Amino acid sequence: MSTESSRYDRPKRRGWRRWLRIGSIAVFTSILASCAAVSLIATDAILHPRRKGVGAQVPEGMQARTFVMPDRAEIRTWEARPQERPKAAVFVLHGISDSKATQANTLKHLSRSGLLAIAPDLRAHGDSSGANATYGYLEKDDLSRLRRAVENEFPGLEIGLWGTSYGGAVALQALGSDPDFDFAIIENTFADLRDISRQQVANHTSLPLTGLGPYFIDKAGKKAGFDPGQISPERSAEKIGVPVLHLHGDADEIIPIAHGRRIASHAKSGNYRFIPIKGGTHFQIQAGDASTYRREVDAFLKKVAEGD
Repeated sequence: MSTESSRYDRPKRRGWRRWLRIGSIAVFTSILASCAAVSLIATDAILHPRRKGVGAQVPEGMQARTFVMPDRAEIRTWEARPQERPKAAVFVLHGISDSKATQANTLKHLSRSGLLAIAPDLRAHGDSSGANATYGYLEKDDLSRLRRAVENEFPGLEIGLWGTSYGGAVALQALGSDPDFDFAIIENTFADLRDISRQQVANHTSLPLTGLGPYFIDKAGKKAGFDPGQISPERSAEKIGVPVLHLHGDADEIIPIAHGRRIASHAKSGNYRFIPIKGGTHFQIQAGDASTYRREVDAFLKKVAEGD
């Protein structure tokens, strides 16, 4: 009796094992597909940040210009000119997923101070074209070409950069590769692309997944043809000899001030000044200590404008 029962149950057990194997394969395949989808989404988000300011109307008194790069990428800019010959020129660089449209007030302020102020949409941002955002790899060369365009129009003019967050990282890399820039203001930027990607993952989960940040960054770099290991503003700082005012809010919730201190520690020049802004956040660096921020920025720009 027990033998017959055993023979009767054996095909059932084999059937269940078969379905378990099929189920396991299906689950594994589903996991792989999900990982591939997440990787694709993450890579796309890195290379193609959400665009803002598309089609924004040019503010009154400003001029829109387009510069075509060697790879045919079109860099769209707004510029505000002073009434007289400018005392200096400043490129104002936006953050990730931002655009020149948010820089209008800064452009107006600079032009009233006698400076030629130019805000570009960095490639793959705003109205500019370009296949991908490359975090400074291509953007630094775009800025050098824009600098030369200004230099051709105003020979001998001091030309600098004012970059915030993503724009600050691009600015530092431009300064490190092009010694013909004359000064810069840097705000709330990261020291190293892979490290900040690790930090961003840690900020959004308590799980041990920080390695995903560099993994996705490396995937994006491979797709876009650049090495993320070269995106290191702190290493660029070692090559900078011109005056730099570097400010970072000590309450920055996106890029910890430790990144700013790291960059400053790599600077070799006595012209590089790092100023922590008490209570300053990532999006409101002036929030905690507006007086210190304004005093430092105004004094730096005054010195630039006077050619001291």
